[in-house]
Amino acid sequence: MGDRTCPLCRSSRVRPLFTKQQIDYWLCGACSFRFATADVNPNLANALDDYEDAYLQYLQRDAADEANFAALHRWMSSFAPIGGTRLLDVGAGSGKLVRDLRRRGVDARGIEPSRALFDRFLANDEAFEMATADAVRGTFDVVTAFDVIEHVADPHAFAESIVARLAPDGVLFLSTPDVESAVARMFGRHWHFYYPYHLSYFGPQTLGRLAADHGLTIVSVTHRGRLRSIGYVIRYAAEFVGGRSAPPWARRFDARYLPINLFDTMYVVLRRAT
Repeated sequence: MGDRTCPLCRSSRVRPLFTKQQIDYWLCGACSFRFATADVNPNLANALDDYEDAYLQYLQRDAADEANFAALHRWMSSFAPIGGTRLLDVGAGSGKLVRDLRRRGVDARGIEPSRALFDRFLANDEAFEMATADAVRGTFDVVTAFDVIEHVADPHAFAESIVARLAPDGVLFLSTPDVESAVARMFGRHWHFYYPYHLSYFGPQTLGRLAADHGLTIVSVTHRGRLRSIGYVIRYAAEFVGGRSAPPWARRFDARYLPINLFDTMYVVLRRAT
């Protein structure tokens, strides 16, 4: 571990926390931001075959998608009108959210910077572009970035690119692991979200600092759950917690679902100033 500067507050008061799976994790003594450093960002460098089975299952269509996206749509609609607005989904992944929103009549489009994901899931759909937010033209009434900000090494550059795409009084919906949660504190370095794809770790306080720096106001922070198949939970626990291959028998439970909420993923609503 060499000397580091905090990506959030730029302080040099940074100390090493631990090393896990050959990735160094750090804590800023000035603002309490936690972050990881990797020689190569696997979110952009990985080929599709490099990803764990649980992540590939997460990207595929799933029987719980309809219920999960319906609940997400209701939650978003309670803060801002979604129908009849221009919406940009940043980090579209396999495109499931954008396609669901378009079926609901939302003028939604998505961007995805990963070549592997774009080529596999999005390349033949004009609703998607292989790009980062700073390369997109125009502004949008609503921007979504679910399970994205934790994957970026420079949160200020990411926030700046989002705000540039957000219309005045526009709304940003995002989700990200909550490093200030009770589960994160309880498990420490063994917390399941400490794994190589995650580079920036926010809680409500550090996210509030980032938001204020870029003219965003936090409207709401909550911890929402999702329906998950038991097979997915088994694969996830084996691969991301246990660091080993998932057992073949996990497929027996792929069609059985449970509501899962560890209260360590925060869903945040932010509004840009007019």
